[in-house]
This record gives sequence, C-alpha cells and structure tokens, in this order.
Amino acid sequence: MKNIKFNISILALLIFLLSACTAIYEDGKELASVVKSEINEISVDTLKSMIDNGEEFLLLDIRQPAEYEAGNIPGSFSIPRGELEFFILDEYYWEEQFMYTPLKTDKIIVYCKSGARGTLATQALKKLGFENVSNLQGGWFGFAGENPTVTKQPESGGCGG
Repeated sequence: MKNIKFNISILALLIFLLSACTAIYEDGKELASVVKSEINEISVDTLKSMIDNGEEFLLLDIRQPAEYEAGNIPGSFSIPRGELEFFILDEYYWEEQFMYTPLKTDKIIVYCKSGARGTLATQALKKLGFENVSNLQGGWFGFAGENPTVTKQPESGGCGG
C-alpha cells in the first residue's frame, strides 16, 4: 500500500513538472525560427508579380517608423510590430489611413527588415483570426536588393511643393 501511494505521488509530480514546462528561447530570432513552420510565406518574386498584376491585398510594414521613412515598399502601410495587435482592427486607425478596416478574410502580406519580426507578426494575425496572411521572405532587404533606399516614396507635393 505504501508503494502504491509513493508511485502515485511520483506520477503526480512528473505530470505536474511536464505540464509546467514551456519552451524558453534565447531571443526573438530563435522564436521566429520555430514559428516559421506555422505560417505562410511568399517570395519577393511572388509579391512583385502580385503588384505588377494589380492584385488586391493589404501590405503591412511592421518595422519602426524611422525604418519605414528610410525606405519602404510602395503601397504599404506602417503599423509597428508593437502596435499591430492594437491597430489592425481599430476602425479609427484605418479611417485616418482613408481605408476600410481589414476583414479577417482579406489577403494580408506582412514584412519587416529581414523576416523575423514579420514571422511573429504573421503568427499574431493568425491568432487574431486572420485567415489569409503571409510573411514576405527576406523582408525589406529581400525586396530592395542591393540598394535598400531605392524605393523610398517621394514626399507629398502639398501646397507649393
């Protein structure tokens, strides 16, 4: 009888310890490499083809504002990674962009500098229920190639300029 209680105690302790274990990652890049298998990605060539063919999709740049200002993919919208979950369904944010709030079925392509933040952002959007979201392989660097400032959007003309 004493052996049975001991074995049950050990078994209960093992179950507790195993259920309490969670993965711990060194940094965001390591986490992104694990998450990569859970998301969809598209190549730069596919994105360029979609742009050339006039396909409809929402292109989200999730880098920091200074990174976006230094150069971005034309037609993209800037929502920094730290604000994504808060603004993606915020109708007031999209009104300021003169856009409709994205539907959970809309095609969304996310990009960052090289792909890691985009991977995590894509996973976050999936967890929010977005069904058709992809990360751009290689991110901004992959798109811009050798000269990453070449696609900087011109400043608006405004009055007198």
